[in-house]
Amino acid sequence: MKQSADRSDRTNPVKCTGERGMHADLRKRLQRNLRTRGVDVYIACTPSNVHYTSGFQSSFLDLSWQMTGTDMVVLPSDEDIEPAIIVSEYCAPLAADTSDIRDIRCYSMWTEGRDLKTVTRSDANLRLQRPEQYDPREIFGLLASILDDRGLGATRIGTDVALMKNGTYEWFRQSFPGRHLIDCEDILYGARMRKHPQEIERLRRAAGLFDIGVEHAVSNIHAGQTADAIRYDFEAGVSQAMRRQPELGTCQNSFFFPHIGFGANARVETGAIVKLDCGVKLDGYWSDACRHFCFGRPSADQQFVHDALRAGFDAALALIRPGVAMRTIYGAAIETVRNKGLHAYSRGHVGHSIGMDDQTEEPPFIGPNDCVLEPGMVICLELPFYPPDVGGFNIEDMILVTETGHSALTRLSRDLVSL
Repeated sequence: MKQSADRSDRTNPVKCTGERGMHADLRKRLQRNLRTRGVDVYIACTPSNVHYTSGFQSSFLDLSWQMTGTDMVVLPSDEDIEPAIIVSEYCAPLAADTSDIRDIRCYSMWTEGRDLKTVTRSDANLRLQRPEQYDPREIFGLLASILDDRGLGATRIGTDVALMKNGTYEWFRQSFPGRHLIDCEDILYGARMRKHPQEIERLRRAAGLFDIGVEHAVSNIHAGQTADAIRYDFEAGVSQAMRRQPELGTCQNSFFFPHIGFGANARVETGAIVKLDCGVKLDGYWSDACRHFCFGRPSADQQFVHDALRAGFDAALALIRPGVAMRTIYGAAIETVRNKGLHAYSRGHVGHSIGMDDQTEEPPFIGPNDCVLEPGMVICLELPFYPPDVGGFNIEDMILVTETGHSALTRLSRDLVSL
């Protein structure tokens, strides 16, 4: 099966604006990186990279991308060569509606989604033999035909090698025998670390939902409460905000990583530190931040730990501006915490980039590396410490690197607030 516009339409695409324009801009940035690294064509396989390169969010891919080869985007590094999407027939209408890519090739699925008029006809030719699930031979046949159409069948092929399952990798090897597949993980993260203005706006709104959810959860914290109950309050606060302001976008998911008191199943009690590390996925982009509170007055040890971490956070934050290396920020954070009395404090990184990945932490990391900050980067600066005898602590904010310095996307107080 194949669904696409006529070739004349595809070679004279309409001008892209808004959402579609953003992804066209993102592709151009990525294509420059691919050419620099000698990659002729990149094949996106992961949910975040398919979304990044096309603007299409595949619900099927989100659920099942680690199955053997499903929805993909084919992106030649030459901007004059047309990209393409490979997608299930079930998802094809949404792909056509949300992406500016016009060449959409469809593979068969086990589901029946044709219109009622077609399915009620008695024509035996309409009784399709559908695969039990889907047929990788059909999918990779479509991929091969797209590359052949563009004269790219014998070129340097890049894809998400490090992130794909072995079965998918084997199908690539069988489909392109003798071709060396180039892993593009670092190329993709290199392009994705600087955000488009529309990406920044999504991240800003997602960060705002973190603030709203945490404020709602904290306002309901009481003695005896479990971590699950606090999570429900966080999610309720986010849901209520989305109902009041649907223009914020579509909230697609959330994560909640709490620490309460002195045990994995602890309940809120007087003197317990309540750490709320959480975020939401809004229109494909995640927030990730953290605050910790004390239920009652903090002990001297708890205040001491908080003050040392806060000092390290502030020292690192003061350095965030274009041209500063990650290792400089990392060193300032760690040494400040140690100088404030946590002499043996150790941590591999004190933050990370953020964007579209479901694990929220994306490269580059704020660690002992030479990556340099650039305007448009959004990083999560964090100083966690989980002493089992005192409680779980973390200050984490989403920080936008601006042309002259930085701006925090999260707004909650960084003080150790008593509840």
